[in-house]
Amino acid sequence: MLNQSLYIFASKIAGYAVRLILPYFLVRLLSVSDFGAYRQFFLLDMYIGALLQLGLTQALYYFIPRDVRNAGAYLLNSVLMNLLRLGIGFTVIGLASGPISQWLNMAILKDAFWMLTLYSVTMILAVSCDTYLIARQKVKASAAFEVLGQTLASVVCVAVAFLTRRLDAILIGLVAARIVQLVAMSAYIHWRLHGFKSERYFFGIREQIRYGMVLGASGPMFTMLMRLHEFFVSRYYGTEAYGIYSAGCTELPIIQLFVQSLAAVALVQFAKLEQDNDWEGIRALWRKVLTSSYAVALPVIAVLLLVSKPLILFMFTETSAEALPIFQVNTLAKIGLVFNSALVLRAMNRNDISIWTNAITLVLAPLLLYVGMKLGGMVGIIAAQALLMIGCRLLGNVILNRIIPAPLPYVVRPGELLDFYRDTWLKARERISSRRRARHGGL
Repeated sequence: MLNQSLYIFASKIAGYAVRLILPYFLVRLLSVSDFGAYRQFFLLDMYIGALLQLGLTQALYYFIPRDVRNAGAYLLNSVLMNLLRLGIGFTVIGLASGPISQWLNMAILKDAFWMLTLYSVTMILAVSCDTYLIARQKVKASAAFEVLGQTLASVVCVAVAFLTRRLDAILIGLVAARIVQLVAMSAYIHWRLHGFKSERYFFGIREQIRYGMVLGASGPMFTMLMRLHEFFVSRYYGTEAYGIYSAGCTELPIIQLFVQSLAAVALVQFAKLEQDNDWEGIRALWRKVLTSSYAVALPVIAVLLLVSKPLILFMFTETSAEALPIFQVNTLAKIGLVFNSALVLRAMNRNDISIWTNAITLVLAPLLLYVGMKLGGMVGIIAAQALLMIGCRLLGNVILNRIIPAPLPYVVRPGELLDFYRDTWLKARERISSRRRARHGGL
């Protein structure tokens, strides 16, 4: 499990490292207002994509491992239903883009609506292809497309930024690069894996939608909860202030990407264990996931806090010095990522619990964010956000432990962390030694 997760993790780290090139250059090439609008573009993409999703893409993790012979049919169901719901959703948003952009204080929604639509549709379809590859255990292919796609997008956008210094041209280049990535992924799935072939087609759509809608109801709530604080800042402080705040929210997402990579592999294994009613196996796998997550999260948080000031000033210049405390609080909040009850809940098909935990936290969010804003301005907002995110994750684990026969731990012993570091080091050293022996043997 860990080896497969590391392929995904390494690809996402490499992809994000390339992505960091963009804000480094754009903050120096664009005005503060245009840079803020650029960050708002991606905030809107994430928010709208989450609100319109039916969970059909994530449902592939559940259905494909259980029926590999019809994996192509599940992928086609996901693609077609995604196109349908995105078409309807963006039509509604487009008709009301003027009033919505004015109320949100985000002119970019109206000014770049078509680019936003194309980008969101392309990325969601690309995620469907990536999910299919992982569900089929084609982890290396998924990793390669992650790195190459992000590299292409970043290179194109930086080149366009240098040539034009215009936000609209940068967005056109970004969309074009992502379309190329989607075409390449689709071609690989079709020609190399024969991935669109199936024993039968257009079956199980109702079950896929039913599972996805429950899962999909949880996803938008969590995304709303995760990003609501940014809308608060944009709404009450304006585009330029949001540019500074978003700089503070910029993440070196080592923890997030590691946890996501681990989850992508663990989801399939949890599903199989739950199908066999093997709760001891689930408990053992959970402990492995938890130990790995803590082992990465704790040192990464410590290092990021130590280098936070020079890092922020290097990336965003002295004009974004106010972003420093925002970055530090946001970094501390990442400890909540180690608690991921959704891994087991999705295997049990109990996504309704995730809905309830996200809904409860989301109801509390506006009040807590407003209080945070009144007490501490933008720093108060990010502090309230940190409490919300950690609290939501813990609540999910508490409820999970009340309904399963083998309660799952919240923490791990220091000895388990030391064992993880030792084993990881020994495996890495053995792998390096094996490669050296193979190289010398070839000579």
